[in-house]
Amino acid sequence: MARAAANAGVSVVSTDGELDVTPALDASGGVVVSAGNVAPLTIPLPDGLSLDTAEKTDSGSTVYSADQGSVDVTVDEVVQGVRVSTVLWDGSQDAFSYTLPEGVDAAPQPDGSLELTRTEVVEAEGITAEVTATIGSIEPAWAVDANGAEVSTAYEVAGGVVTQVVDVENAAFPVVADPTWSLTSPVQVRIRFTRAETATIANGGWGATGLTAVCAAAGAAVAGPPGAAAFAAGCFLATGPMVYTAGVAQNSKPKRCLEQFMTFVPLSGVIVGVPWYGTYACK
Repeated sequence: MARAAANAGVSVVSTDGELDVTPALDASGGVVVSAGNVAPLTIPLPDGLSLDTAEKTDSGSTVYSADQGSVDVTVDEVVQGVRVSTVLWDGSQDAFSYTLPEGVDAAPQPDGSLELTRTEVVEAEGITAEVTATIGSIEPAWAVDANGAEVSTAYEVAGGVVTQVVDVENAAFPVVADPTWSLTSPVQVRIRFTRAETATIANGGWGATGLTAVCAAAGAAVAGPPGAAAFAAGCFLATGPMVYTAGVAQNSKPKRCLEQFMTFVPLSGVIVGVPWYGTYACK
């Protein structure tokens, strides 16, 4: 990934980075994770399991017990997200599917993790742009048996569903399968532009006013009013670097697309937004 125009400008915003995790009492409601002004992410629990009402333990875990005792699910809060531990008491099931929230996609990464993104269509100054924001991730699949031995496991992604497949053959039960879901920090936001939008920006088609308006709309979609202010200011202060980086993307072989990063940094009692621009491989 190429980056350009680090620290192209700053804008003061207000944001709260404290994580809030709210497991639903009904397993079908999933677990809502939010932080600051970033749009909350509803983390689903495994599909197709007959789970009773959740119970809160003294340690702070939320436990969803299966009505027949074959599979239990435990939810624990971790830094920037939750760990969903699925306990297999026997070999009757070796795969668990999680239906992603509407509009959320999961992309496999080289290390076995999944990047979670949400695509938003924004409109401003007569311009319509489709922007993709990284909203979280699922850490590489992990599973261990009753003897502490690692159990082979991996994710499969298809049709908006993430499935964790666990190789339980020869494993000692119970086996714990553990996908950890993380919400992107509210102090780090990325927005990606399509190839057509990158070409328009590179050719100066939107102009400084259009770029600022589109960035504000994109920031609002991702991180609310503070995000709108930060992204608008970033584009206003760094129109030149943004257009330049779009041109770099256009002239790459094969062509790449423009992406904008915004890092919110505490400084002297306030939060400032620091924009970065880069390129990414796109279709």
